[in-house]
Amino acid sequence: MNRVYLDAATSAPLAPAAREAMVAALEVTGDPLAIHEAGRAAREVLDRARGDIAHAIGAEADEIVFTSGGTGSVALSITGMALGRRGDGNRLVTSAVEHPAVLSAVERLNASGFEVVRIGVDADGRVDLDRFATEIRRPGTTLASIQHANHETGTLQQIGEAARLARAEGVPFHTDAAQTVGHLPIDVDALSVGSLSLSARKFGGPPGVGALYVRRGIDVVATLRGDDREGRRRAGAPNVAAIAGMAAALRSADDGLADEAARAWTLTAALRDELAEAVDGLTVHGHPTHRVPHIVCFSVEGLDPATLAMALDDRGFDVGAGSIVNGRPDVASPVLTAMGVSPRPSFRIGVGRGTSPEQLTSFVETLRRTVADLRRVHGSAAATMSRFRPPEDERG
Repeated sequence: MNRVYLDAATSAPLAPAAREAMVAALEVTGDPLAIHEAGRAAREVLDRARGDIAHAIGAEADEIVFTSGGTGSVALSITGMALGRRGDGNRLVTSAVEHPAVLSAVERLNASGFEVVRIGVDADGRVDLDRFATEIRRPGTTLASIQHANHETGTLQQIGEAARLARAEGVPFHTDAAQTVGHLPIDVDALSVGSLSLSARKFGGPPGVGALYVRRGIDVVATLRGDDREGRRRAGAPNVAAIAGMAAALRSADDGLADEAARAWTLTAALRDELAEAVDGLTVHGHPTHRVPHIVCFSVEGLDPATLAMALDDRGFDVGAGSIVNGRPDVASPVLTAMGVSPRPSFRIGVGRGTSPEQLTSFVETLRRTVADLRRVHGSAAATMSRFRPPEDERG
């Protein structure tokens, strides 16, 4: 069986350039803080990677902090910025559809005395900017965090406008850009954000490494302490090889970014239409145009989602399903619930550079046949059970 990988929004296949860079960097054994030759060699790898990542998002090299991944970047930014400004207030403003990394960070701050305000979204998953503007102006607001694109539906938020509203009130603004960096052009000045989180594995880098952009002048209190690395914003010896791989993957993703974005958009636009036409009871979620090019989210009524997920896996398709918190396909999506969709689990297709139109056509046909088969089996089972069901007046 030739398997088809359609979960690149969770973890994209490792880019060849990233693999090469990591293999080369594994030969560098020194600690970047050391003054000897091996230490200087390691520091040179980090400096080059820092500059490459900064260039890719329109930042300066000293504004880049290396982290353990997207979740680590989010936690450092939200917790570090909130604690750094606690003297100015204790209100945090975010949205109801954030990634669990954001929600977990603000919940921990809430437990320590911060007030957390979650802005609702419309049926397409876009944040209510009027409500955001009102909340950001309230006294004591010390931080705002709105994701650039939703991790399940791919819906893009109006980050530039939201960040400018926050900046006008003197409130630092963070955005989780894990699903946009490497997929869309990013310029932190144009977005007007104070900090931005990214994850290497979303654009072909290795897992377990990420980066955080922090605009000059914004204070971030280190949540991991022990040495003076990363401008005293994050302690701990860096994974030099993984960082080199992340930078190489981002350089590779930026090469031909516009063409790849257009190709992915064409694929997913056709997929959205084909899914809705092929399967009764299937709903495609997220904004049809204000979205990232590589994600399609859908749900199917009347079927056990775990059974459908396993059936697709048996037929050779790797598809994201269910809660990204615990990997259970049967857990209803909090994102869809916030969008006003009756509680139901969702499925997510994430296309990558290796995804072809033929693979998506095959997926749609396989999904159509699988859903029909499962509904037929379910209908037969229900009919059989009804034969053994006692009359109403004989039930205990």
